Parts: sequence; structure tokens; C-alpha cells
Amino acid sequence: MFGILLAQQWKQARRSPVFQKSVVVNIILGFLILYFSLIFISLGFFADKVLLKLYPAQSVVDSLNSFLLHYFLIDLFMRFMLQDLPVVTVQPYLHLPVSRSKLVHFALLRSLPSMFNLLMLLLFVPFMLRVVTPAHGSGIAGVWLASLLLLTFFNNFLLIYFKRQLVSKPKRTLLFGLAVAGLFLLDYSSVLSLRQISRVAFGSLLQQPWLVSVPAALLAIAYWLNFRFLRDNLYPEEISIKKVSSVAGGDIAFLNRFGDTGRLIALELKLIWRHKRPRSIIVMSALMLFYGMIFYTNEKYQEGYGMLIFVGIFVTGSPMFNYGQFIPGWQSNHYDALLTRPISTYQYLHAKYWMFAPAVLLAFILTLPYVFFGYKILLINLAACLFNIGVNSFMIFYFAVFNKDRLDLSSGSAFNWQGVGASKFVMMLPMILLPILLYLPFSFLDLPEWGIFAIGLAGLLGIAFHKHLLALTTRRFVSHKYKLASGFRQG
Repeated sequence: MFGILLAQQWKQARRSPVFQKSVVVNIILGFLILYFSLIFISLGFFADKVLLKLYPAQSVVDSLNSFLLHYFLIDLFMRFMLQDLPVVTVQPYLHLPVSRSKLVHFALLRSLPSMFNLLMLLLFVPFMLRVVTPAHGSGIAGVWLASLLLLTFFNNFLLIYFKRQLVSKPKRTLLFGLAVAGLFLLDYSSVLSLRQISRVAFGSLLQQPWLVSVPAALLAIAYWLNFRFLRDNLYPEEISIKKVSSVAGGDIAFLNRFGDTGRLIALELKLIWRHKRPRSIIVMSALMLFYGMIFYTNEKYQEGYGMLIFVGIFVTGSPMFNYGQFIPGWQSNHYDALLTRPISTYQYLHAKYWMFAPAVLLAFILTLPYVFFGYKILLINLAACLFNIGVNSFMIFYFAVFNKDRLDLSSGSAFNWQGVGASKFVMMLPMILLPILLYLPFSFLDLPEWGIFAIGLAGLLGIAFHKHLLALTTRRFVSHKYKLASGFRQG
């Protein structure tokens, strides 16, 4: 039965018109996979030499074991960002004598041959053959590799479960993400040493091979959670009932008091909540708030202002940049209908602007803890927040007329190049370079604080004259609206 299901899924994918259209993309991805595979194999072969130079007083196996817990936590994060959920079209099989359990098992096992699981083997199999086997024997080395493989599969099913819970029970996924982030924070503040725990845990596995039952049990629990959830939500009737109950009371009373602008914002929020791609964009924007940790913890970036301005613009504007770069593509599926509605282009852009402004302000508020790295960062992020609201939002509207590609809102954002073009990169350049150009003259005069003030002042002026700037961008939109409609029809 599994062979029949696999053959039918392959035929469905191969006969799909999307498969034919994405041949070039698949070839490019194939070369990228080959390139990274060679890199991981090389890392596996030469990891012992690197670890020996870094930790000469410690055995190579112990050094690697001390980083395995970090590896699996990073693997969880990367899977959350990039791994797609395994999907099987079950409707054609529900009237056939095929048990629900077999369909669920097939959907879960389909997720195992993924790139994340393959990279683990490419990295650790060479290391096992080169280092672990000569030091501990082939039997112990096999148990060590088996435990790593079981933990990799555990990560696979654990992320599938929590990503499915993201829609129905988002609090569980949020708590899980906070727990993972908390581990990194405790390790960074030296309250809890993940390296020491990892070294002891995987070192004990080499001394007592029966401990491989622990990752096996974790894998069984994660698999059972996924199996139970999918089995209970397999029938379309059950899924539709849950969807209806979640949509009840969808009108946002708070926004209705703002008239047409509030109702348009409410519709936009519903679009984000009900579709996969905009929802994943918002999740990615939230994760990008931690981008500052890369720079703020490095003392060499604290000396100047230029890099901190870039980070401030990027961190406070991440929700606006990530979501705004596809305007008006989010409405591409019904753009013709939008043109026939009694909604002016000014109202459309006005609603977008007042959706961006609170999002940027919220991002700034969430970055306030960065003040512990210095009050200079707080001032820079405040100026960047004002600049994003008052200037960069209108730059997004200006370049939005080049977004003529239809978007599939049901697909995720990972490795999704639909709607991504040269205009996106052209749009980002002035939004990042302009505040730095405003700062440079004051930097040459040794007045860096005045440069930060100039960036904030430019944002305040944009906010003060936002109605005039909206009118200018509206005229540009109106002159291109039929080109946009034509491009969306061809998509």
C-alpha cells in the first residue's frame, strides 16, 4: 500500500503544471543542494583537525559531543524557518477501503527523506568513520550515530507537530519557542552550560550504549503526537467544522470605529491569518527581531554608528519590509474585483500605512531590551523607527507598482521565489542607504549624535506630511493600476 501511495503522489507531482514551470528553479536548487552537500561532507572529514586546534587539551570526540546539543537546537530553528509540512491529498482515498492509519503513517513517513535529515548524515558519517570508530570501535560508533539519527528524526516530527499547532493552538508553539530561546539565553548568561550538559549526555552514550533507548523513546512520543493529531483531523468534515468555529466573530470591533480605513485593515489581518505565506512572513519578521544579537554583542560594532544604524533600520522595519515588499501582490487573486469596488486607491494605501505604523512601533518596543547594550542603541533604534514610518513606508509604496506577479497565498515563504524580482533589491537599497547618507556629513564633522537626530527628524517630517506623500504615491499607483491588473491576470 505504501508503494502504491508513493507512486501516485509522484505521478501527481510530475503531471502538475507547477512542476513543468519550475524546472529551472529545481535545477538551480539541485546545484545548491550538491554544493552544500559537498561542504558538509568536507566538514565531517576535517572537523577533527579544527576541533584539535581549538581544544588541544580535550579529545576530539568529547569536543564534538559538547556542541551536539547546540547543533540540534539550531536544527530546530532552521526547520521552523525552512521546512515545509508533509501534505497528502486524502480526499480521493476516503471512499476507498484504505484505513486512516495507513494514510497518516504515509504522510508522516514522507517527511523523513528531507534535506535536513540528509545533511546530518553527510556531516556525522564521515566523522564517525574517521574518528569515533578508531577510538571506540564500530559497534559503539554505530550506536552513537544511531542516537544522532534518532534525535534528528525527533526534531523532524517535533517541528511538524508544533507547526501544525501554530494555526489551531498558537500558544503552544509560542511557549515552545520561548523555551528554546530561554535555553540559549541561559547558556549565553552562563547560568546553564549547554556544552557541559551535551558533553556529559553524549559521552555517557559512548560508555553505556543502552542509553540509545532515550532518543528512541523521544522519537516514539513525537511520532505518536503527530499521528494522533492527524488521525483526529483527517476527515474534511471535521476540518471544516473547526474552521467555521474559528472564524466566528471575525469582525474586529476596535477597528470598525476607524471607518473604511479600519475595515480595510481588518480585512488585511484576516488575509494574513487565513493564508500560509503572509502568516509565515509575519513569523519570520518576529524572529528577525533577534538580528541585533549578532551585532550588539560584538564590541567592534559598538564603536561606530554606521552599522548600528543599518541594524536599527532592519530590526524595527522588518515586519514592514517583509510584508510590504509584496504590495499589492497580496490582493493579486482578486485585484480586478478590487478595482470595481467603491474603494479609492488613496483609501487602500492609507489603510496600508496605518497598518505599517503600529507594526514598526511594536517592533521598536520589542527591541527596548537592547538598551542593556547601551543607551546609544536606544536612540538609534528610535530614530530608525521614525524614519521607517515617515520615509521608508512611502518608498515601499513607490516601488510597489513594479510588483506585477501573482502570489499563491497558500504556499510558504521558504525557498519560494514567486514574486521575488530585481525590484525588491532595488527597493531595499535606498531604504537602507538613505539614513546612512543622512548620517555621513555629521560623522565627518565629528557630530554623530546630530546625524542620528537628522535621521529621526526626517522621519518626523514624513509623518507630519504623510497625507501629501500618500497623495503623491496614490497618483503613481493610479497611473500603473491597469498594468498591475494585466500582470496579475497573466500570473
